[in-house]
Amino acid sequence: MRNFFKMLIVATLLVPALRAQDKDKSDSAKAADLRFSVDMLDKSIDPCNDFYAYACSKWMAQNPIPSDRPTWGRFNELAQRGEYVVRDILEKAAVDRAGRSLNEQKIGDYYASCMDEGAIEKAGAKPLEHDLESIAAIKAKEGLAREIVRLHREGADVLFSFDSDSDFKNASQMIAEVDQGGLGLPDRDYYFKDDAKSVDLRKKYVEHVAKMFVLLGDDEAKAASEAKVVMEIETGLAKGSLDSTSRRDPQKLYHKISDKELAGLSPAFDWNVYFEGVGAPHFNSLNVTEPDFFKNMQELIGAHSLDDWKTYLRWHAVHASAAMLPAAFVNENFDFYSKTLTGTKELRPRWKRCVGYTNQALGEVVGQIYVDQTFGAEGKERTLAMVGALEKALGADIQSVPWMGDDTKAQALVKLKAISNRIGYTDKWRDYSALQIVRGDAFGNSQRANQNDMQRRLDKIGKPLDKREWPYPPMTINATYDPTQNNVTFPAGILQPPFYDNKADDALNFGAIGAVIGHELTHGFDDEGSQFDADGNLRDWWSASDKKQFEERTSCIKDEYANFVAVDDVKLNGKLTLGENTADNGGLRIAYMALLNTFAGKEPVPIDGLTAEQRFFLGWANAWCGNRTDAIERMLATVDPHSPNRYRVNGTVSNMPEFREAYHCAATAPMVSQKACRVW
Repeated sequence: MRNFFKMLIVATLLVPALRAQDKDKSDSAKAADLRFSVDMLDKSIDPCNDFYAYACSKWMAQNPIPSDRPTWGRFNELAQRGEYVVRDILEKAAVDRAGRSLNEQKIGDYYASCMDEGAIEKAGAKPLEHDLESIAAIKAKEGLAREIVRLHREGADVLFSFDSDSDFKNASQMIAEVDQGGLGLPDRDYYFKDDAKSVDLRKKYVEHVAKMFVLLGDDEAKAASEAKVVMEIETGLAKGSLDSTSRRDPQKLYHKISDKELAGLSPAFDWNVYFEGVGAPHFNSLNVTEPDFFKNMQELIGAHSLDDWKTYLRWHAVHASAAMLPAAFVNENFDFYSKTLTGTKELRPRWKRCVGYTNQALGEVVGQIYVDQTFGAEGKERTLAMVGALEKALGADIQSVPWMGDDTKAQALVKLKAISNRIGYTDKWRDYSALQIVRGDAFGNSQRANQNDMQRRLDKIGKPLDKREWPYPPMTINATYDPTQNNVTFPAGILQPPFYDNKADDALNFGAIGAVIGHELTHGFDDEGSQFDADGNLRDWWSASDKKQFEERTSCIKDEYANFVAVDDVKLNGKLTLGENTADNGGLRIAYMALLNTFAGKEPVPIDGLTAEQRFFLGWANAWCGNRTDAIERMLATVDPHSPNRYRVNGTVSNMPEFREAYHCAATAPMVSQKACRVW
């Protein structure tokens, strides 16, 4: 939902190096590299047996995973192209010249400071001294709250998280929210799985934490003991945390209570000191996503000594800042979080990491220049037209489904009509004037950027929701639906080949970006989005019988995908991936309906021997070609709500009779599901 393509956002920040000669390619040549070509098809494979292999096996063979990546796909190719555009922007802005604008100074000096490895090595761990001394100075557990204020504002994920969010029952209003947090592993289940690989991973995590303490100056025996303490506290926090599947249910994440009631859940933590110090406006009530987590937090604070908590805080302070510390910290951080956890073989080049960090810290400043250079009015107009075609098709689909009653259909159509569309880039750029960027201070710049961003988010508490604000900068390769705002966002970054191509026929474009648009629209009516109404409020607008019919159909998809194998003995979690699988299936079908509407009864002539219908499905498959390491497949099966690429392709087409007709598949072919699932 809000995190659609979350894994792809991560991938955007981890782009591999190009061959040296690629640097000088023209932008149009790079775009051509991403376009669909019939030469990509492996015609030795029957598309009815394995459509993903037919469409992608040649691409996969020709595009192995680079050594500094855990995954490589068409999204990464597109992100790579954008990364060079951004580097050019930042290198020009980094030149300290007369006439530089304030925004150019900020992004240029941030990037230049990040690239200055000499200054970072010379500073050593000294930038962390203030954090470590402040932690050491805590006199009693009552002082934890004040210290956690500082660490939260600097970007450390300590104990819990605090932020602003839409009120689920009054979506036009922003409220305060506390949530679970404080873990160093990707998900709470990592602390409890008892298979051999999970046990070994926990062992390596403890070793990693110990090595980071050694880098801070502790002897090995002390560091090993401290690492065990960190693991004990984090395991305790994990016990009180909801798993990823449960967190997909918004009903389980909404508990609006008073600040005094929160204090009653965990009185050992001084909430008054925290809220007064963190910089939030005054409030009397807030959403506590998981009350049991904070009850558990109360027990943990009492169960561990003050020294244990100081150890835990020291770990998260260094963990949060590792990227801006000397190479020894960077390499150790990479060794566990990339090499061990995801199977990445080599650290990315410095400039690529610094492009990513600058985008994170000052994305909308970079984005303004990026939009000027890459995105024209034509792309925005054509995308809006396609969104309109998809909305019309979804409306027709809602009206025609036989399992939904008239009253519920009427409510669904009201919600569809209310969906707003954001294309390309925001019309309200973020103000960074309060953020100080100092050339040569990479560590300080990072912390000040985190502080600035947290203050921006907390300032929203108690104010009306501002729907003009975007969730990410325009160069992001992403697309999202937000149920509390009932809107879809398609940034400029994704509106390029292989997703959208001005030179391609409608069939390819509807199969690629059209299906992505359909995917996002369908999120408004998946198992999560369907719980929110047209105004973004958490409200049941379904009749009881229609809800039962809906759940039967989503259960079919859940069970179907739960039988797909991610890697080795690990199967997909059908419940975790249900929303995205529903959106994939619904989005592709709606895009197909919209494409047929554009034909207006006239069948286009085949191109390269492929009918328009065949090219439509190839547009979808082509966008998902990719390779992954076994390690990241295993990790994503636990935490990612999206299915692996091969199932995003084969799972969807096998549920569509239209695919069988397009490729003349036999009724018993592998790509023809014998129990086809359909919601939308």
